[in-house]
Parts: sequence; structure tokens; C-alpha cells
Amino acid sequence: MINDDIEMDHSNFSVDHIAHAVPNIEDAISQYKTVFGAKVSDIKIIEKQDIKIAMVSFANLKIELMEPLSDKSPIANYLRKNPKGGLHHYCLAVGDLNQAYGDQKEKKINILSEPTTGYHGRNLYFIHPSEVCGALIEVEEHEKE
Repeated sequence: MINDDIEMDHSNFSVDHIAHAVPNIEDAISQYKTVFGAKVSDIKIIEKQDIKIAMVSFANLKIELMEPLSDKSPIANYLRKNPKGGLHHYCLAVGDLNQAYGDQKEKKINILSEPTTGYHGRNLYFIHPSEVCGALIEVEEHEKE
């Protein structure tokens, strides 16, 4: 049991976004706007990842909507198993990505990719779902101020 009066140490990681795989990004945008009055970015095509995305902004969190561009996209594979869509992964941000990557490799954590530059210019990598209770986790650098 956690007592609110006790100050807890915290990790150097913070939640950056939650990724929601969807079969139709335009429908998803409409639903997030209608249900929550959310602000949503323009749709971006990310050919390197074979997806199109849009970011839904809330006061304390971003949701990354992802639709596959083709049947070869990893998101298409996810949608074959979850045709209505669903939570695909969550992203944790850290100040020193290379340090985090090195620490996790040293601990023999099953990392799916070496750090690479994402569409937004920040470096990132993915941790295999077997490492943390079945969740696919993206780790990326904090946004540059």
C-alpha cells in the first residue's frame, strides 16, 4: 500500500504517448473529436514505417493514431488480429536515450531494434513485449525544447 505522505522516487522515464492502431484514421479522428472534443494534428504519411499517423492532444497525454498504408505494415498485421483497432504500444521518453539503451542491453533486455531516428527527428527503439507484461514499449528521446 502506498501512503500519499511518502515521497516516492521516480524513474527518469516519462510517458510520451499511447499508440492506437486503427483501420481508418479519418473515422478515428472524427470519433475522438466528437466524443472528447479533442484537438487532432493533420495526418502525416510515414513511408519508412508504412503508416499514416495523426496525434490526438489532451491536457496531459498524446494519442498517436496509426493506420497501415499497405498489407505489409506491422500495423496491418496487428489489425488482422484486432480488426476494430486497439492499443498497439505506449511510448516512454527519456533524456539520454543512448544511456537507457546501453543500460537495458547490459541487463540483457530483449530490444527489437537499435536506436533509429523517427519521423519527428528524435531517436527511438522498441522493447519486446515479453519484457514487460506483454506490452510493446517504444523508448524515445524527450522532445527538444
